[in-house]
Amino acid sequence: MDFGLRDAASVPFCGLPAATLLAPSRLAKSLAVRVQPVVAEMRPGGEGWVVLFLPAWERWPSDDPLVDAEAMNAWIEAEVRRLPAQYFWVHKRFKSRPAGAPPVY
Repeated sequence: MDFGLRDAASVPFCGLPAATLLAPSRLAKSLAVRVQPVVAEMRPGGEGWVVLFLPAWERWPSDDPLVDAEAMNAWIEAEVRRLPAQYFWVHKRFKSRPAGAPPVY
């Protein structure tokens, strides 16, 4: 989600710069935890959910929150491309733009 550029960086998501929080990387680093992604997929016809607990990310967090934000967005983008109909497209993911960049909406 786009929370603005405060404590965030503009990193690629679906080919556009997207405001991405650096806090997940910093928090995982400060707590010395491994991050295990979880994906919830709606079953056809809205007949319930399948929840996937995926393997923990290797070498994440790193020593660079910006590199981690890029890796996180790349992972999310791959999941969106796998099941695009399941992504919450109505929120404005690209509302915060880098200085001088034209608006998307």
